[in-house]
Amino acid sequence: MLTPDSLDPWLDDPHLRAAVTTQATVTSTNTVLKQTVQNGATLPQILIAGEQTAGVGRHGKPFASPADAGLYLSYAFHPQISRALITPAAGVALQQAIETQFGIATAIKWVNDLQKNGQKVAGILAEALLEQNAVVLGVGVDIFPTPTAPLPTDQPITTLLDEKPSTDPRPELAGRFLTNLMRLFANPDTIMPIYRTKAAWIGRQITVSSTQNPLTGIISGFDDNGALLLKTAQGTMVVTTGTIRLVD
Repeated sequence: MLTPDSLDPWLDDPHLRAAVTTQATVTSTNTVLKQTVQNGATLPQILIAGEQTAGVGRHGKPFASPADAGLYLSYAFHPQISRALITPAAGVALQQAIETQFGIATAIKWVNDLQKNGQKVAGILAEALLEQNAVVLGVGVDIFPTPTAPLPTDQPITTLLDEKPSTDPRPELAGRFLTNLMRLFANPDTIMPIYRTKAAWIGRQITVSSTQNPLTGIISGFDDNGALLLKTAQGTMVVTTGTIRLVD
């Protein structure tokens, strides 16, 4: 069973250590923390669950969260940096934590996924609570496969490891992620320069699906606010939201 103090060797911020709680099973860590914030809880709050029965990704899509096979973590806080940089910072922090702990290189797929060998291995969801001036930032990482809960087949998805490890990797991964995130939040000018070196599909042709008409173009980079720069026949467009898919 994951316990709050198991993160201590990798989480050096005493305020965050005190904010960590763990539960065996929740509906969704983001959902629970949003309710906690709306009920007036003091921030920060960090919730890590062993299992989610109703894990949520972007646009309300379900996020499969089998028991103890992944890291399911949400962090509620009052943002001190631009909200536009929170998801990019989380992507960088998680990518760094995975590489340090496992020696596995991942790429950040704009706007909120991490990929291993071109397949999704983690998702990020930041939700703003404007009335409380708060953000709930959730991350879900598929660490190892489990036969009782096969991965979804609606998109290429994989796991960090091929099989269950002998020791629980979640405390270190959670602690490293949160520590990296705090360093990035303290130095926001470093977020996008690092992000650009870890981003997937730069120079590739993609389509962007959003609430407007789909766009097609080549990823030429990202601006300082985390927006995607899309080179199209009409010129370079700045895209702030949407879902991207490879064309070639």
